[in-house]
Amino acid sequence: DRVQMSGTMKAMFEPENLNNASPATVSRAGIIYVSETELGWVPLVDSWLDTRRKAEAEMLRLCFDKYVDGLLQVMRLSCK
Repeated sequence: DRVQMSGTMKAMFEPENLNNASPATVSRAGIIYVSETELGWVPLVDSWLDTRRKAEAEMLRLCFDKYVDGLLQVMRLSCK
């Protein structure tokens, strides 16, 4: 079945995952899926920093840029 929509209507789908979605379903819905492992931590931090006051975000950005990559590398190599 198809849902009739006017030109001003929009639909948004937010699936938990795409494990059972066929390529046709994904393309018809206009879904773009990017694995969080490929995305990395930066977009999450950017999104969060957008919610903070400008001065606070600037100071936090410096800390994230300086420490997070090194910390993640140490964790990958040293922690099991």
